[in-house]
Amino acid sequence: MGAVPAEISGVGSTQQKLRVSPGFDPMKAQVGPDEYFLLSRIDGVQPLRDVMLATGLPVERAVAIVMKLRSIGALLLPGETAPPKAAPAPAPTPPPKPAQPQLDTSLPDPTADELAALSEDNVLDGPTRRRILALGRLVAKHDPWLLLGVPQGSNHQALKRAYFKLSKDIHPDRFYGKQLGSFGERLSTVFEAASRAYERLTSPDPRVSGTHRAVTPDQPQSPQEYAAELFDRAIGLEVSGDALEAMKLFAAAIRLDSQTKYLRRAASCALAANQPRTALEYAKKAQAASPSDPSLARLLAIAFKATGKLADAEEVLVMAMALKSENDALGAELRSELAEVRRLLGGS
Repeated sequence: MGAVPAEISGVGSTQQKLRVSPGFDPMKAQVGPDEYFLLSRIDGVQPLRDVMLATGLPVERAVAIVMKLRSIGALLLPGETAPPKAAPAPAPTPPPKPAQPQLDTSLPDPTADELAALSEDNVLDGPTRRRILALGRLVAKHDPWLLLGVPQGSNHQALKRAYFKLSKDIHPDRFYGKQLGSFGERLSTVFEAASRAYERLTSPDPRVSGTHRAVTPDQPQSPQEYAAELFDRAIGLEVSGDALEAMKLFAAAIRLDSQTKYLRRAASCALAANQPRTALEYAKKAQAASPSDPSLARLLAIAFKATGKLADAEEVLVMAMALKSENDALGAELRSELAEVRRLLGGS
């Protein structure tokens, strides 16, 4: 059997009289039969050496059990009221993250075409021009990871986040109506390449090359989602007082998704921007989409009045007042507008 050692690592002398920790639950700790048998012999009266011999277990096995029971908080040394807390295991060192590709906008060794583009007369500032040209260089490398600006092997979430950001920054509609020179075509090229790169890296079909299929529906923004973003940005510009710039974004949003609320807000903004013809165009479309909405009829009448078409405004207002509405305030506004139009007609 072998002799019981004088000391056990983590416990100390085997002549000590150990006790079972009051809070220890052998069922929760899932101790084995031998471990429970030895634990049941610990009474705080007999020295540990005698307990180990009394179990009849091989010494090596008994020593291992004592060490385990001590490590899981089952045994108390003389004078202890609670088992010592085990030192927390050191946190595993996370693997180093792959280096994030950096877009080189310094354009080393620029080509004649790039130099000409940098000196063009357009609305883009220098950093924006350099970024678009640097992205164009990446398109030529046919490396989808580099183009999206993510480490090779990045997960779907990282790819989606990268594509979402890039598509917002370089989407051609962001620059709608601006004088871009050759950068208009460059932006379209980069955006289409980024869309193909995202599809290629996220498609479940390994055969997809990204050159013959449209972007899959799981991309970050559908046309409707992008239209909603443009609409929100347009409202922000309108509220800040930049109605002309807001009109450009409203127009882009409506081209993607001609919702009635987009048309309504764009018509109101056009009136504020002193663009009555544009307002009339949007108001006509909005009213045609919801002909039973008296508020849209009122908006159309205001647009008619702004363009000098008072007879048309009167006709629309009369029609609007015949529509069912429980909005007393709107009814009062329609009557006021009609009175004003008739006053103008009488004075003309």
